[in-house]
Amino acid sequence: MNIIKIGGSLTYYIKPLLESLKSYKREEIIIIPGGGKFADTLREIDKNLSLSPSISHKLAIKCMDILGEVFSDIGGIKAYDNLFDLKREIKKERIAILLPSKLLLSTDISEHSWNVTSDSLTLYISKFLNVKNIIIATDVDGIYDKYPEGKLLNIIKADMIKGLTAVDEYFPTLLKSLNKIAYVVNGKYPERIIDILEGRNTICTKIIP
Repeated sequence: MNIIKIGGSLTYYIKPLLESLKSYKREEIIIIPGGGKFADTLREIDKNLSLSPSISHKLAIKCMDILGEVFSDIGGIKAYDNLFDLKREIKKERIAILLPSKLLLSTDISEHSWNVTSDSLTLYISKFLNVKNIIIATDVDGIYDKYPEGKLLNIIKADMIKGLTAVDEYFPTLLKSLNKIAYVVNGKYPERIIDILEGRNTICTKIIP
């Protein structure tokens, strides 16, 4: 089983990626949506109206559900709001989208902060599913030593990220504590994600604990 978090930055490029993942039948794939423009709008509202951290956290997670429904409609991939149905049905379809709000809000496993975005929430979900490797699909090739004109890092230890681009602030700490491995890859090139699934070298950054 593989978890692929698809960031909101890929929303307008999503169809080829979803088609490619849907046609890949060799392993099971669970897609976790980011919050996208919906979460960006919420962040702007919070900035201007000073919402409580708990309500911002709750609504940001619900934004992931909304984008997940969008991905489901565009890709023709079934979406589920609980792990029981997802685990049962993914055996048939080989791919599914998780709408994560029920799971994340009922367990309340993460801190209520904008430091914890869908990147870190995907790590928490991987814990429930006992998945070791996580793919973070975004709109850049990976993590750079300097951005935007730096060198792409093929592999990096979590401790060394220190605020570099592509993942949220809490992600490196959480990845290390959960002993996970993550790949940051450009989802505009679906073949790179397939390379990772197949264990081939490709353009991406591997983050190790």
